[in-house]
Amino acid sequence: MTRRAPSGKPTPARGASGVVYPISLCMIVRNEERFLNDALTSVQGVVDEICIVDTGSTDGTVAIAESFGAKIGHVTWRDDFAWARNAALALASGAWIVVLDADERLAPESRAALEALRHVRPEGQGRWIRCRNFSDGKREIVGSTNAIVRIFPNDPAVRYRGNLHEYVGRDGEEHCLAATTSTIELLHYGYTPELMLERGKGERNLRLSQAAVDASPDDPDLLYNHAMSSLLAGQRDAGREILERLIGLVRKAPRGFRPFALMQLAGIYVDDDRPEDALAIADECVGIVPTYPDGHFVRGRALTGLGRYDEAREAHGRAISVGSNRTFEHFVVDDEVAIWKAQNEIGGTYVREGRFAEALGWLDGALLVRPAERILILNRARCQESLGNLLEALKGFRFLFDM
Repeated sequence: MTRRAPSGKPTPARGASGVVYPISLCMIVRNEERFLNDALTSVQGVVDEICIVDTGSTDGTVAIAESFGAKIGHVTWRDDFAWARNAALALASGAWIVVLDADERLAPESRAALEALRHVRPEGQGRWIRCRNFSDGKREIVGSTNAIVRIFPNDPAVRYRGNLHEYVGRDGEEHCLAATTSTIELLHYGYTPELMLERGKGERNLRLSQAAVDASPDDPDLLYNHAMSSLLAGQRDAGREILERLIGLVRKAPRGFRPFALMQLAGIYVDDDRPEDALAIADECVGIVPTYPDGHFVRGRALTGLGRYDEAREAHGRAISVGSNRTFEHFVVDDEVAIWKAQNEIGGTYVREGRFAEALGWLDGALLVRPAERILILNRARCQESLGNLLEALKGFRFLFDM
């Protein structure tokens, strides 16, 4: 059931100065009746107005928006996310703007931090937030976290750019809008495998990113988007070739996504049985950002491929250590690396050396955190089989069969 807003805008409490800087929520939507009510409820009572641009819904999306008292604009979709977002910004009258997608929620513990901005004068800078992307919505498992500017002053000179993976910038400035960190977090449900397949996001992103690269073939930001879209759509060889070209460009003109791009390419080289190439790229990655857990993780995988098991375990241990510190310094982080993936890889190094009891210790530790992770259960069962504990091994294999 849709929750109705109480007679328009919430009444903002006044700060010590008596000045309040209202917050406008801006969204673009289409056929989002499954998610929109929860998204709007998550900010109800915190934002002062809701501005929604609908790009052609045929379900109950617009009715839900109306029930929350939203300002609603209607446009025809034209394969340009920045253009659509800017149409929503044009509806806003608040001093601050916060941007949500329909499949996102403001984290409950972030409500107070967002509301506190009503007593902060916008000084031209945005705010970095952390967006936690669920890989498994049912089990509430965060597969990755990315930093993004989603809160910024309402200023006609501050607008979105890019038809895909759009970002907000100021007129006359090349890069993303300058921003300071915040404790605000969003929860994103749109990257679960089921939803990605259902909505055809991979194919859509590939089409849009290809069009952008065709228009500006040497733009590093567009090449990065195209590489990620190619990998998401399953075009692995194309993604590798684009990454190789991209990394050559960003060595001369560094971008914030460079460590992530290096990590992705190193991972592809590991999977292609090119551990020496993978190690060189991973070394470059952690050389740029020594606290990047994903970089240490892929470096450990490369070292495993070279048979340098002690060094591999050290690299994975480093991934666990730095991964426990959640900060804004990383463009994208795989949260599962520090939680269980590195432990699984350490276990794998011991298996390669025939040290199954030691491998079992690491796998059991990871299973305490992720008891239903299939690869952990399978690896544990194989270790038990190698140790002669056949009943325990059978129990694990049977559990996987019944999942």
